[in-house]
Amino acid sequence: MVRKGSILFVTVETPLHAGTGAELGIVDLPIQRERHTGWPKVEASGLKGALREAIIFDKNDRGKDKELKDAIFGPEEGDLHSGALVLTDLRILLFPVKSGKGTFAWVTSPEVYARFKRDLEALTRLDTSAAALFNGLPDSLEPNKVHNSTKLTMEVEGKETVLLEEYSFEVTKDNADGPLTKFVNWLQMNVFESGNPRHDDIPKKICVVENDMFNDFVKMFTEVITRTRISPDTGTVKTGALWNEEYLPTETVMYSLVMATPVMKKNEKPEELKDDSNPGNEAQKVLNKVVGSSPKYLFLGGNETIGKGLVSLKFVARQGGTS
Repeated sequence: MVRKGSILFVTVETPLHAGTGAELGIVDLPIQRERHTGWPKVEASGLKGALREAIIFDKNDRGKDKELKDAIFGPEEGDLHSGALVLTDLRILLFPVKSGKGTFAWVTSPEVYARFKRDLEALTRLDTSAAALFNGLPDSLEPNKVHNSTKLTMEVEGKETVLLEEYSFEVTKDNADGPLTKFVNWLQMNVFESGNPRHDDIPKKICVVENDMFNDFVKMFTEVITRTRISPDTGTVKTGALWNEEYLPTETVMYSLVMATPVMKKNEKPEELKDDSNPGNEAQKVLNKVVGSSPKYLFLGGNETIGKGLVSLKFVARQGGTS
């Protein structure tokens, strides 16, 4: 089936709890994680539901807004037809870790980057026109590397060293035309807007660590918050109402592949999406509608009423291009 593709970057602005329910262990309410890697993730169903809730295609006509949402996201009632929007789970790309210099570092690993590249290659196989979006990315990243303008390093016994949490690493600075520099340049161009403080911070704060060390960071250094419920009768903690919740920390950067198909609703398609003579054009219209209507911020996961789960969105996409 014809698809048009994009990639959505999600940056955590306030701690994010996309949970799995209660579990036995130190943390009562853990976050979602991949079974085989233990890396944090957010299920595509949660992301899709949050986008559907946040997007308003037509604020003046609720009927038209619902028609477009049903065509793009799928109908809420029954199994009449599938939606035309396909999302993958949010996957980790950059994880924030406390640093001895520079306040915090964004860490990634060769394995995380390799999977990111594989995901992009899969996207470009589904939509060959998306290949141009990823020009300039290196083939791979090397561990224990920092950008040449980093503010993370300190000199220890004559060697460049980074202190992350209680771990210290000997690192080397990447060349001006090296792989990490190319990756940073691509992030600045496509993910972090000019004028956003993160745009300037990326070169100063990004660090590539060994795969096993990255695994330790994302398992050991998430935020764990203790919450209680107070009894209105006694003013003390209610019996059994003390629990721990795990959160992805602020500044975490994740991504999802976004794909659009022609509208699956065969009868009475929305006119602004319809192009029966050119399925590729119809899919591009769906993608353009989502990208153009998505808010810059939305709430994702649980505990919205106490300010948790605010995230910012950035699509890497061609607006208006059709084929």
